[in-house]
Amino acid sequence: MRQELEAMWLAHSGELKSFLSRRIASPAAVDDILQDVFFKTLVKLESAGLVGHFRGWLFAVARNAIVDYYRASRPVAELPETLEAPGHDPSAISPRAPAGTCLMPMINPLPEKMRAPLVMADLEGVRQREVARRLGISLPAVKSRILRARQKVRCMIEDCCQLELDAQGSIMDYAIKPGGISRWGTVIGRIGSER
Repeated sequence: MRQELEAMWLAHSGELKSFLSRRIASPAAVDDILQDVFFKTLVKLESAGLVGHFRGWLFAVARNAIVDYYRASRPVAELPETLEAPGHDPSAISPRAPAGTCLMPMINPLPEKMRAPLVMADLEGVRQREVARRLGISLPAVKSRILRARQKVRCMIEDCCQLELDAQGSIMDYAIKPGGISRWGTVIGRIGSER
């Protein structure tokens, strides 16, 4: 079995090294990762025998090793002991309250059938199943109404603000567009006409 492994490793190691070299600039890191992939191959051989699709498995291990390499090389900054603002009492308000306060002028003009589930689920923290029970409607209807309400609020936010998003789509930063606040009237007017 070791001879089969050696033959398969020799058949794919050059291609694997090229694959790694295209993704990692450091030749030393490429050699380290190649050695790590070979070690994992040996461990796999001893525990479960040869893999059915050896080449595909080998490249999957290499891709995971590349991710691990970049994760380990990412700089990590130490966080201070406390991240709270001076005089901030975390027990004084709900974590949802600040967002809810600034979003209420956008949420209030929504039709009641969208506003109520959105406020309950997103601002009050009520589970969607409970929202459905309280409103006497089905869970899919609640989910649909919350989704539509979120989309409308997002349109209003994008209409008045320039957003900077991260890779997951979370807001990283924003800037109010010139005349952005006055644009809410047109967005709210559009929402009112869709009722």
